[in-house]
Amino acid sequence: MSQTFKVSIESPQSGFVSVRLEGGGGRLVAAFSCEPYDSLRDLADSLASLLAGADGALVKWNAEPDEYDFRVEARGGSADFEVVRYANHRRRGGRVVFSVNCPRLELCRAFWRELRELRRRSDTDAFAQNWRHAFPDEELRRLTKALREHKRKSVA
Repeated sequence: MSQTFKVSIESPQSGFVSVRLEGGGGRLVAAFSCEPYDSLRDLADSLASLLAGADGALVKWNAEPDEYDFRVEARGGSADFEVVRYANHRRRGGRVVFSVNCPRLELCRAFWRELRELRRRSDTDAFAQNWRHAFPDEELRRLTKALREHKRKSVA
């Protein structure tokens, strides 16, 4: 069953970014560190790959000391998205703390909108200084292109 999916990504502060996910009757709010992963870049890149036909994606996030995986398993036009929390960097014994099933396009578009909004605010928010990584412009362009191509194919 498809479920509405919503994402909110706050502007980074002092090397952390807050992400809020809602859908499938669940909610997750967490603050993630900029190190050791550039998770925002990896997220945009993974979503573009999903739209290009990849069957799955994995993005690692660090919440010091917890770690999280954003996992996507895609089947046709549908996507199972889950967030797995680990107690530390050893990444053993994780448990699912959020999950939703929705159309692949809806999942990717929800993140894309937030990444685009984050980009719009990036100069004002001193993004690179606060996230300790440059904004993932190239990956966002690739994701935007993949969304357009996916939309074009579905209309044709």
